[in-house]
Amino acid sequence: MGLLSQGCQRAMRGFQKSAYAGNGVNPTANQAVGASAVNHQMLAPSLNNNSLSVPSRFGFVDSLRGIAALSVAAYHIFRYGPLSKPTDTVVPEFITAVVHRGWIGVQMFFVISGFVIAYTLRSTRITPKFLGNFALRRSLRLDPPYWCTILFVLFLYAFIDFWSEVQPTLLSEMPSWQKLLSHIFYLQNVLGYGNISVGFWTLCIEVQFYLLFALLLAFAQRLTVWRGGDASQPHSAALMLVFAPLALVSLFVFSLNQGNTDWVIHFFAFFFLGALAWWTIDGRTPSWMFWSFVAAILVRQSYWWTLDMTVALTAGVAIYGVIRTGRSVPWLEMPWLQKMGRISYSLYLIHYPISWIITTLGYELTGEKPGWALFWILASIAASIGVAHALHALIENPSIRFANRFKRLPAAQPILVPVVASARSSFIK
Repeated sequence: MGLLSQGCQRAMRGFQKSAYAGNGVNPTANQAVGASAVNHQMLAPSLNNNSLSVPSRFGFVDSLRGIAALSVAAYHIFRYGPLSKPTDTVVPEFITAVVHRGWIGVQMFFVISGFVIAYTLRSTRITPKFLGNFALRRSLRLDPPYWCTILFVLFLYAFIDFWSEVQPTLLSEMPSWQKLLSHIFYLQNVLGYGNISVGFWTLCIEVQFYLLFALLLAFAQRLTVWRGGDASQPHSAALMLVFAPLALVSLFVFSLNQGNTDWVIHFFAFFFLGALAWWTIDGRTPSWMFWSFVAAILVRQSYWWTLDMTVALTAGVAIYGVIRTGRSVPWLEMPWLQKMGRISYSLYLIHYPISWIITTLGYELTGEKPGWALFWILASIAASIGVAHALHALIENPSIRFANRFKRLPAAQPILVPVVASARSSFIK
């Protein structure tokens, strides 16, 4: 029973540390992201303004999502729980160094989200009616897997309280109804409640970004109409006038301040890089604007280098380059990696609760023996992928289909409706 008590105690400390890390000094280094995940079809764009070529399967972004999801999952599973230290003793140092920096998948997800939402809303006129419909579809799309994970974590809370002989801690106390309510509206960090489980903080950032992007785009469209243009095709000058100042302030001020990580402004430069990549590919903005922002990032990096911005820049330029040139990257188009991308939202949500169970039981059965510790860690990753696949198939996909019933398609592209419908249902996270 001593080993059982020690195992519960150490596992609970790890779960507690990770679940509440969103209020810490550097949440991007302590939690997962993933609100950009799932299967999609994409129209391969031509270089003509507002024109798209024959639709094709586009696996590059899925593969990037897969890499991001696996890196974040490995980071959390290796880092937290009772088996982290013994595992480090048998894993080569260079692998440990890579895994311990797996949190950088966060930045890849944010860049992808910016690219995706710009693509999704490329010909949409933002009106109050559209905003309501968009919010409804986002809720129907994101909430069911999220709520299922919350219920599962609450079950763990109750189970630990019943099973463990350890005195109550923050983990074994059931969250208050205020904390649960704040999670429903993605406000837990803003209101200071912290997160019930790892990764939920990034959903809050994503929801903030969706709303902010739509409002800024609506403003850019108003400016375009004022200049005599079409609201659904905002001018590049209007886009830059509205978006660029906020992106530059985020880049040079807010992203360097770890005290504002509960707000999207801290990460807005990442999202903007992805959005600008799509606008440039689509011919909405000239290429010099994209490369000017890349240059601004390089200037920032020359004075205040950070790993997260380096990864974001790499992801943004890679997305732009691969799609703009139409070149394939064979090793990034492997089916299993694209599959990881398609289930990445579910994997992001469920990986830590599942791994917590397995590593805790493994510690109780075999203690801190390094070989066994590595076995339980790898088993946790495999089990997390399996459960994520089930969550995706049973909850996430039905949610996508249900959300599709409320879709309002742009009238400007009637020929592309079948493909755009598929893309918009799942491409955006």
